[in-house]
Amino acid sequence: MIKISDLYNVLSAVVPLYVAMILAYSSVKWWKIFTPDQCSGINRFVALFAVPLLSFQYIASNNPFNMNFRFLAADTLAKVMILASWYS
Repeated sequence: MIKISDLYNVLSAVVPLYVAMILAYSSVKWWKIFTPDQCSGINRFVALFAVPLLSFQYIASNNPFNMNFRFLAADTLAKVMILASWYS
């Protein structure tokens, strides 16, 4: 059974993300704070710097020996399948 504390944990993790997305959408669509060129620059920054550095920080601080073996196997299999379909 799902407890109220479980629901609170999920909502406290998800709501800030949705608030940020709604504010970003509103700032471009209705408030005209950013131009399309500025959005392109922000997108490029996020794609080239922010996401790779955040991913590296997460991967570097993770101990793979404490992870579930079945999860690692499923993740590896999914990536191999994507790479195989990419090159075929």
